[in-house]
Amino acid sequence: MADHISEIWHADMKQNGLMPLIKDLSEHEAIPEEGYVVVDMNPFPTGNPEPRADQQVNVIKKVVIPEHKLISYDLFKTLHDNYNWRRNQNDPTPQKEWDEIQNFLKFAITTAPMEIAREFAASKGYISGSASDEEWIDKLTDLWFAQYEGNSTSLFEHVFIGEEGGTSGRDRVLSGHHFWYHYYINDGPFEVTTFEDSIAFLKHVEVVRSEVSNLAEIITIKYIYTKKDGSGELDLLKTPKGGFFVGLSTEGLLAMGTVAFLEDVNDTDVYLKFDLNGERYSLTVWRTKDNHKHPRTFFPVIEQPVPVG
Repeated sequence: MADHISEIWHADMKQNGLMPLIKDLSEHEAIPEEGYVVVDMNPFPTGNPEPRADQQVNVIKKVVIPEHKLISYDLFKTLHDNYNWRRNQNDPTPQKEWDEIQNFLKFAITTAPMEIAREFAASKGYISGSASDEEWIDKLTDLWFAQYEGNSTSLFEHVFIGEEGGTSGRDRVLSGHHFWYHYYINDGPFEVTTFEDSIAFLKHVEVVRSEVSNLAEIITIKYIYTKKDGSGELDLLKTPKGGFFVGLSTEGLLAMGTVAFLEDVNDTDVYLKFDLNGERYSLTVWRTKDNHKHPRTFFPVIEQPVPVG
């Protein structure tokens, strides 16, 4: 499994992924024709993370998506508003949304990262080596989009969109939300009183990256996320730490998650080591702790993080 994670990352960077560069460190390596993301590891200009009305703070400073890669990100946008983030509330999927899911998966299975995941799935007996595209899509639909917990959540919603979790003291917790691009398109200003955008930072923002690489393949940050439900009600959801593979396409992250969940289908808590660009990481992979053992979430963890400043 460890080799497959690195293989998927490199395949995605050659196809629809965007190279994750670091401001003032590797952004000079940007190739606009291939696309890139610039991450600011110290987003406060003065180094002092105190709120100011005139200060906007964004960890992801710049995203360049060339036209030939846009389809991956446009297809995700058709999915990202299909979910009710409220916990334990029935969230039916109308035919229009099923059609959007199928359109995305029909595209995804043609990409190099998902071809790697398909070979891995066949090696694990999840599908046969001679399975049709339709059979493979059915398996992916069941893995990523089947709903549980009273028809209120799915693996895709939890990982790619995020949802209301439990509570921590007086705070509601943002659960999941491990897709950098969803974070980016909802990124907003520093002032928590401004709700036009969705992400409002805490007074303390923690951004860390790996120790060896000059890329931002994986970062972790702390932030508050404002969510609006179908009735227009706003809520603040706090995440103590969120981990992202920065720059991965939707299908790249889907491929990594598919491999991670098929590596061990029996344990509810799995921690998988892997190497990427000379750095050691781990994947945390969780299933529900009931008899069903539904896939719940996965996210990367940096073994030796380098903090801001």
